[in-house]
Amino acid sequence: MTEFSIRPLTERFGAEITGLDTTQPLAPRTRDRIVAAYHAHQALVVRGPVLTPHQFVAFARSFGDPDPSDTSRYHAPIDVDGFKGLRLVSNIEEDGRNKGQFGNDEMGWHQDRWTDAAPPPATMLHGVEITRDGGRTGIVNLCEAYDALPGDLRARIAGRTIHFPLRVNDFEGSLADADPDDETLFRIVPLVQRHAVTGRDYLFFGARRILAYIDTSPRISGLSLAEGAALLDEIHAHISQPAFGYLHGWQAGDILFWDNRCCAHRREPFAADERRLLYAAPLIHSDLLWGGALPQAA
Repeated sequence: MTEFSIRPLTERFGAEITGLDTTQPLAPRTRDRIVAAYHAHQALVVRGPVLTPHQFVAFARSFGDPDPSDTSRYHAPIDVDGFKGLRLVSNIEEDGRNKGQFGNDEMGWHQDRWTDAAPPPATMLHGVEITRDGGRTGIVNLCEAYDALPGDLRARIAGRTIHFPLRVNDFEGSLADADPDDETLFRIVPLVQRHAVTGRDYLFFGARRILAYIDTSPRISGLSLAEGAALLDEIHAHISQPAFGYLHGWQAGDILFWDNRCCAHRREPFAADERRLLYAAPLIHSDLLWGGALPQAA
């Protein structure tokens, strides 16, 4: 087994892995050591070479099942031996069509697939083409953020649920007067949840605002729409503190791999004339990483 090194990235969370051959299948002992580091640090940066789509999907499959959904509604899918779920995060256009999705604008804090009954336990990004400036990816540890909540804010969120519209883009405002307890319109989950593996409590923030044209407008139980929005803004300001986060400056070949349950992520904007391409793989199922069925209230 090739030895590799793990070192902390910040005092609170995150670790960097070097010396790992990401082009080859992982031995069980190697994989298990990475899984232990994942649960201990919540976010990992694996340094290595730029991978082919086949190599990246194989690496992701070492830890679970990547989302197989066909990506053709966003960009031309890449066929990896019949798997067409490889996401391309890119601002590049070729032959009049987007090579990927999400452009070059700033993306606000969010957790992937926050309206799923069981959101992906992990998300992986792989740097293929990297910008010279901008485009860094921020990760925030929502366990640390919860532990550091001021007492009054902690008391105001205790026992509350967060209600995410199942239709993310409500441009006409048709949900403004909708019943937030209507489960055909909203996904209802505890605002504070307990991690199935580590036992730590964390904020399930989901998403507030992602891009300028996406405002998710979640509701908070027991509060009016305006009161809930104000509380979410307080939570957003709290989790955005640098003390809880790690800001990743990309190198070509990096794999950034984080716990999507108890971490949120964001992206800095970058110049439109810069080329950026990342491969992305949300892991929708993983016995190694999940440790439980549906999210549980703390």
